Amino acid sequence: MSIELGGHIFSTPHLELEEAVRVWRALGISVMDLGNGRDLDPEAVAADPHRAAERVQAVGARHGMRFVDAFPQATDKHITNTPDEQEYAHQREVYAGWIDFAAAAGLDGITLSPGKYWPGLDAETAYLRGREQLRPLAERAAARGVRLRIEPHVESVTWSPELALRMADDVPGLTFTIDHSHFVFHGMTYEHIAAMHPRGTHWHARQAALGQLQARFEDGEIDFARIVRGLQASGYQGVIALEVVHVPWLNLDRHDVLGETVRLRDHLRGILAAPPDPAG
Repeated sequence: MSIELGGHIFSTPHLELEEAVRVWRALGISVMDLGNGRDLDPEAVAADPHRAAERVQAVGARHGMRFVDAFPQATDKHITNTPDEQEYAHQREVYAGWIDFAAAAGLDGITLSPGKYWPGLDAETAYLRGREQLRPLAERAAARGVRLRIEPHVESVTWSPELALRMADDVPGLTFTIDHSHFVFHGMTYEHIAAMHPRGTHWHARQAALGQLQARFEDGEIDFARIVRGLQASGYQGVIALEVVHVPWLNLDRHDVLGETVRLRDHLRGILAAPPDPAG
């Protein structure tokens, strides 16, 4: 098995799952990440995870699509470390339901936000609330044969590699979904970001630049050839999911999602098809 290119439902937020799958299959992609969608509501999936898994599996079977990860996207109601105690307990139930869904649907894992900073909470308290939320979820995921991942991201309690690695050390079994865009945004170097690579079990990809969480392909600063060569050298055999999005957060709604996805797809295909670099 080698590295595969995947798609993400977040690139097609206005489509139902089956429509999104058709789009990705038309682009030659046969593996895909799930998450919030027009007909994939976090609460509904968690309320009946086995029924949701059966529906998703049926869609995949009809179109030759394999689903590998699910990211029930954090919202104000489902932020991992919310200071609202009632919601803190409730969202743990929702994420536990998604773990059961992932196991039933045959996914490799699920990805969560580690939590964010909140008014009235100091940085350490915000971090600890995220950690204490993730620990029982990691235990549940391990018991179900599912990987629990966090995506260290901009504005999260693991916005830096150091904080992300601290969280991985603090939560047994936790791994990362890594997206360099969240660190290039801050001007971090490849070497700094790569400290997280050994903990990465899934990857997202889009171009980015300093102060731009998503950039046009020609304006981007991410060296995907270096990333891929490093993953190949480490023996990684998982998925790199293309995740160009169109949402208002941090101006992520200023790009042609389809055009940028195709450019990045073709670029990564060329890298993956090239012979290994003997110099490493």
